[in-house]
Amino acid sequence: MHQKRKEIDNKILEVYEDLSRTFRHVKESLAEIPSQYPGLERWIRFEKKLTTERRLIEEISLPCRFILEHFSSFMGKPDHTLGYRVGQFQVGRGLLSDFYIEEWGNVSLNLGNVELTWRDEDYKYFFYPDKVILRPCERAKPEIHLYFSFSFKYSHLLEMYLDVKDHPQVEYWHDDLIISERMGE
Repeated sequence: MHQKRKEIDNKILEVYEDLSRTFRHVKESLAEIPSQYPGLERWIRFEKKLTTERRLIEEISLPCRFILEHFSSFMGKPDHTLGYRVGQFQVGRGLLSDFYIEEWGNVSLNLGNVELTWRDEDYKYFFYPDKVILRPCERAKPEIHLYFSFSFKYSHLLEMYLDVKDHPQVEYWHDDLIISERMGE
């Protein structure tokens, strides 16, 4: 694991643990509030997001994390949409508004009115400068293509994630990303 990333992860996990502890206390205090109160829904979404952030570091594969960290660089920015294709269907483009990581490594991208979901463990990753292909380990699941104009080199994450290319779930790493690696050394 990249040492700098590991140090940052440890600091972030400490903060998430503190937040989780505080959140549990607040949640107990909110137990007396009627369930139809709108503010409770916001707390539930906050809890889901907090859990996602912890799972991003602890539970999903390094290639999947790299993709989601890269997407965070342009998430919510209207000039950087995400194109996607699932199976044989050219689906379209959407503004990435958020992502969640559920139990068992199920990842959900919120793209406008579409929620695109896959289970991290069930896919191999093919990395190109401006797209990622998720190829299923089982033929019954669809192949997922994610296209983006904000290339990997723009987010400046490659240096911290150079070890992604050696991960067992990575089937292909484009030469342009290798060139970027040499430039970062």
